[in-house]
Amino acid sequence: MLRRFSWAVGALHARSRVGIDSLEPMRIQIGKSRSADCTAAAREASQEALRGAGAPSFALVLCTDQYDAVALASAVGAQLGDIPWAGCCAAGVFAGTELLLQGLVIAVFRGGDFRVGVGMGGPVSVSPRAAGRAAVAEAVSKLPPKPPGYRRTLFVLPDALSGNSTEVVRGAQQEAGAGIRWAGGGAGNNVRFVKTAQFTHGHAYQDQVVVIAFDALEPLGVGIQHGWSPYGPPSQVTKARGSTAVELDYERAFEVYRHTAESRGDALDAQSFPRFAMTHPLGIPQANGEFVIRDPLTVEPDGSVRFIAEVPDGSLVRVMEGKRTDLLDAAGSAATLAREATPGTLGGAVVFDCVSRYLLLGEGVRDELARFQDALGEGVPVVGCLTLGEVGAMGGGVPQFHNKTAVVVALPG
Repeated sequence: MLRRFSWAVGALHARSRVGIDSLEPMRIQIGKSRSADCTAAAREASQEALRGAGAPSFALVLCTDQYDAVALASAVGAQLGDIPWAGCCAAGVFAGTELLLQGLVIAVFRGGDFRVGVGMGGPVSVSPRAAGRAAVAEAVSKLPPKPPGYRRTLFVLPDALSGNSTEVVRGAQQEAGAGIRWAGGGAGNNVRFVKTAQFTHGHAYQDQVVVIAFDALEPLGVGIQHGWSPYGPPSQVTKARGSTAVELDYERAFEVYRHTAESRGDALDAQSFPRFAMTHPLGIPQANGEFVIRDPLTVEPDGSVRFIAEVPDGSLVRVMEGKRTDLLDAAGSAATLAREATPGTLGGAVVFDCVSRYLLLGEGVRDELARFQDALGEGVPVVGCLTLGEVGAMGGGVPQFHNKTAVVVALPG
């Protein structure tokens, strides 16, 4: 049986305005390490994060996949001691504008009138919706009753290599109800699609979803943007199997992709599809005019197209396009939206950025990290990771699982 760890932590101070004003502002401190050794990485990142941090209430732990996850979890646990922590493995991690494709980052949360609860559910491969519900239920159950005026934000970190992450998010939303702010991303690896891990206090798991629930007096602002715009006309998904679009407008999905490309002067065959698909994902239009993006992977032998995440049968879709400048502008816009949704000064920010954006931007991803930092403000601590899919609610609606998207969470200071 899997061991489950959840906590309710944070300031449980007096509710008077005077008592609230006297609290230390929420702040995150970040430590990082590029060491390939689990023990050394945990020691270096933890010591940097904890230096002068006082009494942290929680730690977010993000790493790349070169480590033995079990050994790393043990090493991090030994360094953090009684501090509750959770996190996941990702394709890359970053602190500020510094990207680590091999490394570990730890962000410790201190001060402020906030509480944190952590839950886990799974296996995702067996019942993804039930996993999402269970993880939210456990995380929320570890929080004390929410006083009037407190706002709740949920970070959802599913194993993106197991099962249907879209169903995980649906289950999480069903359990959480309305009035929640959403963020998160799929735990993954350096695009080898072999292994990943989710972490709770002192342990590493696979095939699970970890949910981190925050209740805070001041809201955590969330911004979500992608920068993709329509390239082709609307089509209907007339046959789909999970993440595979079999038919669009009653034709094989690849043929519709090919016709769309040809109508814009782009020659396309199965061999050139991966390169074309990198800059031409599928978009699912939403009622508010936004698009949820689906990242194409391969053309199957029968002419169907397999995507990273679910493509709903019967949905309208459009082939999309995006340029480097569009993606960079979207990164700045996501951070700006998060910043504007958080009153006062910021105590830090957490970013979930799709690994496919890195694959497209290459070294330009550092420009994207700079856009996040510039929009959030000089000196604001920023921590994040490159995810296999992202969790967020476009336009404040229901949460969904996205691809090729940036999600930014601004923390009130």
